[in-house]
Amino acid sequence: ALGRLLTGSVRQMAQHQTPRQAESLLKEVGEEFIYMSTFQYQDSKRHVLLLLGSENLYVISDEENIEELYELPTPISYLHIDCAEEDPRNLSNLSINLSGKPAIRILGEELDVSEAVVVINALIKDIWQRACETSFIEGREIYQFHAVVRKINRRNKIQGRVIVVSNQWFYNLDPIDRDEIEDFKWSLPIGSLLRVAAGPDDEKTESYPATIHFDLNVARDIMKQRTFRDRKKGTKGSSVNDKHQFLFSSASARDRCTMALLALYHTQMHKKLLFERSSASGNRRKSDPGVVRKEGILKKYTRGILGKGRHPRFVQIHSTGMIGWGKDKDKRDQLEMIVGVSDGGAALDAFKLTEEENKRFFCVLTSGKSLYFLCGSENEKEDWTSCIKNVIAVISHAKTT
Repeated sequence: ALGRLLTGSVRQMAQHQTPRQAESLLKEVGEEFIYMSTFQYQDSKRHVLLLLGSENLYVISDEENIEELYELPTPISYLHIDCAEEDPRNLSNLSINLSGKPAIRILGEELDVSEAVVVINALIKDIWQRACETSFIEGREIYQFHAVVRKINRRNKIQGRVIVVSNQWFYNLDPIDRDEIEDFKWSLPIGSLLRVAAGPDDEKTESYPATIHFDLNVARDIMKQRTFRDRKKGTKGSSVNDKHQFLFSSASARDRCTMALLALYHTQMHKKLLFERSSASGNRRKSDPGVVRKEGILKKYTRGILGKGRHPRFVQIHSTGMIGWGKDKDKRDQLEMIVGVSDGGAALDAFKLTEEENKRFFCVLTSGKSLYFLCGSENEKEDWTSCIKNVIAVISHAKTT
């Protein structure tokens, strides 16, 4: 509502300054004039005119005088824009982050930049909300935000994705190729969020990661409720994992997403969602994992490009919340931070366990992956899961005191 109010104010302010040619050109393509201002490219310092219609953004270079144009340049749909941002280190710099293309980086007076950011982001939100709520967001759901991201899958392959969050669900979509949204790949309820981790950032490669963990058992319980029983889970052939790593276009875009998820989870579940932030140099815990709380040999299940398998591994649980494993006690070459523990996991069905094996099976969620183990007995499983839960509880208590 604030964005629409500001957009309306800017529209009224700009009516007296708008060249008639710009208005008439927009009317010819069925758009309403919203905003126009002149900036400079950050690299070449050439002048550029930003013309904002009600449906598209137009970038007009200094070689093209708006009064002499007979047609507008190629439009950029607001569905193909992630967001507009000021540079916090230099408020004269403006970046318009596009989907699958380099950002438009321009500069101008601070007031003009601030005004453009407000108007562009208000238009983006209005267009995305309308598109989502007329395609896949249903009933009483309300669109909250979206982000154009790169997703790292479990084979470390980077894929273009769009995440959309409503007040009830987290959606994963393919990049928007056309000017409409057709479907989503998968969705999970906000109430099934388990943990959100931000960083470490890499400014050289412009990689600003966030890892989002879900509890699939909680998700299944929510999906069984009458309200969601007939809900479509996603497109055919899409698999849903319990851990998803996304790379955002900027630290501020990532932080807007993580903070919104924390707020939505707290509103819905009435408790805090576990959140951690990592720095580029934050590897101290890996070199000092702490006191060993439990150790022993378990059968570790794996899945990957070479297929599925299980192998005996020596496993240790440390007081710092780390889990280490390897072929034997002297060759523990893997170390991860524990996030949670559950009876199942995203890959449970793929392993095709017997009913008896299912009772001895458990999954450890870590900051980097999901680990699947089979114990020798149900009592042994209980010992391992109790130890892990106690370590998590101690660490969580220490962080809140």
